[in-house]
Amino acid sequence: MRNYSKEELEDLLKEKSEQYLLYPSDTVWKNIQRELHPRNGWLSASFAALLLIASVTAIWIKKEVHDNTVPVSKATAYRFVELPSVVVRTSVVHKRVPLMASTVEQRSITGTVAQVEKSIREDDAPVRPPLAIVAPGMSELNMNVAVSTPVRLKESRTFWQTALQTVVQGAKKIGKKGTWQVYVTPSIGYRQLEGQATRTNYQYSVYSYSTNAPLARNVKDAVSHRPGVGFEAGTVMFYPINKRLSLKTGFQANYHQYQIDAYSGYPEMATYAVNNSGAFASAINAVSIYRNDNGNSHVTLRNEHYMFAVPIGLDYRVAGNKAFNFSVASTVQPTYVFANYSYLISTNLRNYAKEPSLNRRFNINTAVEANINFTKGSNTWSIGPQFRYQLLSSFKDKYPIKENLMDMGIRVGLIRTIH
Repeated sequence: MRNYSKEELEDLLKEKSEQYLLYPSDTVWKNIQRELHPRNGWLSASFAALLLIASVTAIWIKKEVHDNTVPVSKATAYRFVELPSVVVRTSVVHKRVPLMASTVEQRSITGTVAQVEKSIREDDAPVRPPLAIVAPGMSELNMNVAVSTPVRLKESRTFWQTALQTVVQGAKKIGKKGTWQVYVTPSIGYRQLEGQATRTNYQYSVYSYSTNAPLARNVKDAVSHRPGVGFEAGTVMFYPINKRLSLKTGFQANYHQYQIDAYSGYPEMATYAVNNSGAFASAINAVSIYRNDNGNSHVTLRNEHYMFAVPIGLDYRVAGNKAFNFSVASTVQPTYVFANYSYLISTNLRNYAKEPSLNRRFNINTAVEANINFTKGSNTWSIGPQFRYQLLSSFKDKYPIKENLMDMGIRVGLIRTIH
């Protein structure tokens, strides 16, 4: 038998043991990933909670209005004692109290009790005067009879009703000049990356660990990614400032995605070192089944972002007339990312995992566009290229790698007047 040195024996054992390694399929790893990082159901829960709150509020408002309504008694009693020769002067006051105004009408009726009763009943039916009694021996009676219609109290005019009326009136004034545009923008999404593997020492388990040395390199050289198809849809209002310049603002939704080339692997720890001024920074750890290189088989990871945005900007007509013209526009877009399904590369650039705590929710985007606008029939169409860029990183500042999203698309819009 051949005598092996210690080093040769170790190499032989390692070589033989690798022949008997069993690697689970990709499906197994994906199931593990789903168990460890389930997709949150907060979106459905949020919509359900919003619907519940809206329903309770509507019921409460309806109850308040009902409680504040002055009821009308259909069985209001009154009685007159028949006195054949009694003369009655009656002052009848009608109070009609709408939401914010009241009117008073007075009239005098002279006659016998029976005549007064008949006059009131004919003039004010079906509402009957309140109780009035003429005692025996009284020769003359002055009665103030209040006849009112059912009204709602002033409190029923809530703050929200006043605010809504103000908004509607303002919209009508703007509508005399404003136009609305509904648009869609198929786009190609990509990203710009910046950063290097962290050189900060951080505490890992019970010993100090650093990502220095051979793996420390620029993230642009370490990551392989490519564009993906996105989408934008929304509506904006144009309000003319002068013949060429218009203010525009509205609401839109964006879907952005790009793809990452990676490899499946066995579960291991993906560590995210964070920026910290101390000697040691607390790292964030997540279980990863995807490697940046040297894995079992190639996989494609898809990073997706779902966003709401409020574009605010200016539109300038460069040339042309109302029927056919060329315009350019620029907007600033405060953005809320309500869903983010992204794989982040570990700060040693070796693994991919999901770590939602590092994603930024609020961001700011800018967009520039050039459009050809033309009228066909009763519709005005707009078409042209658009470029959208995310100003802040998709990740929080403590994550040392920066990502800025980009979209290039063709914007198609339909413009209609609102008056």
